[in-house]
Amino acid sequence: MRFASYIQHRKGIGRLSCTWLIIVNLCTPLAYAEPLPTPLSLSKALSLANNSHPDLLLADANLAYAVSEREGVGSTNDIDVYFEIAPYSSSPSTNDQFTNDSYLRFSATKTIYDFGYSDYLEDSADEAVLSQELNASAARNKKYLSIMRLYFDVILSDLHFAAVDEEMTSLYVKYDKLRERHSLGMVSEVTMAESESVYREVADLRKAAEIEQQASRQRLAIALNRPDDLPGELIRPDLLQLEREIPALESLLDEAFKSNLTLTAMEHAMLADKAALKATQQQFGPTLAAGLELNEYQRKLPGKNDASIGVTLRIPLLNGGRSQAEVARATAKLTTSQANYDRAKYTLRQKLSDLVRRLELLKYKRSTDEIRLDSSALSMEKSRGRYELEMQTTLGNSMAKYTNAEWLSAKNDFDMATTWAQIEILTGKKLYQDTEQ
Repeated sequence: MRFASYIQHRKGIGRLSCTWLIIVNLCTPLAYAEPLPTPLSLSKALSLANNSHPDLLLADANLAYAVSEREGVGSTNDIDVYFEIAPYSSSPSTNDQFTNDSYLRFSATKTIYDFGYSDYLEDSADEAVLSQELNASAARNKKYLSIMRLYFDVILSDLHFAAVDEEMTSLYVKYDKLRERHSLGMVSEVTMAESESVYREVADLRKAAEIEQQASRQRLAIALNRPDDLPGELIRPDLLQLEREIPALESLLDEAFKSNLTLTAMEHAMLADKAALKATQQQFGPTLAAGLELNEYQRKLPGKNDASIGVTLRIPLLNGGRSQAEVARATAKLTTSQANYDRAKYTLRQKLSDLVRRLELLKYKRSTDEIRLDSSALSMEKSRGRYELEMQTTLGNSMAKYTNAEWLSAKNDFDMATTWAQIEILTGKKLYQDTEQ
């Protein structure tokens, strides 16, 4: 069997995996013991994506189930041993007296050869375990990407609030001056009403931004499996990937088709269904079994043996159409998995194509963001100089423009970072570090 060495390895790993899952479940309450640090870094947030989160527990449960199925398949042809005690009396037809006819029996049977049926089952179970292992890794990647996005959302919500708050402050100063002039009869009711309307609209935006600050923190806390521990200050990470060159789409596709975790998992699932189909075709085939039987009878008779040993070849002749039905179901399942695999390759190609084009656009916009940020910084410095020289009473809306430019720049940078992360996931890389050896 081509997975001979793997089978022995999996038998040990399977028990360890199940034990590990139990330990994780027992330690789940400890996940809430340590409060989130302040300030919180992205690397620390990612490290807190522990295995007790429901999303990861579900993936691990599917893997544990596949391992248990593999263990069950591996014992299909194990030896069956049983001990039988039968105390009873019988009444022969020749007289009316009951006779003690009790006996003891020790029996052992084992299937020696099933003409490939159990081998195909083991192949199918091995492939299913590999598929679920890859799905578990893909689930962790998905979780890490989700945490990264939510972490960026918190920072963006803070920047957006700062931008809207500056804009509202600037508008309020204008509105307050108009109100003074209105009290002196220098401003009309229409102008006053328009100014208040504009100010109120921005005030509504500020309130919405303030609420989003709390909502984004709640989403991140839940993703970190700490729903009652909302993060405070977050550290803006250095994003070295922003300076990377965008690779050619064809090279990414080649890497993705070879290494994508989800696609490879589907390929193993398809191989599992192929092996399962072969097993189903052989399910009602012949079997060769060996047996040993030791008996101790209370009443000795010529037809009863104290011991017997031998082999049995069983050749089924009819099964009422059950084999055809099982084969049809297995064939349909294999066809489904093949279609899903082919569809996944098309989807993968389209996703990578879209992400590369998105990176090109974001990289182009980054230059615009840098120019906008520099321009607004110069404008703010000019206004600050005039303010310090008492040539104007406020910084005007220059501070609001600068904080808005900061928010737009960060939004574009974070979008680029998550786009790169998606490309890395699609090409088979892991966003997390393995802690298991």
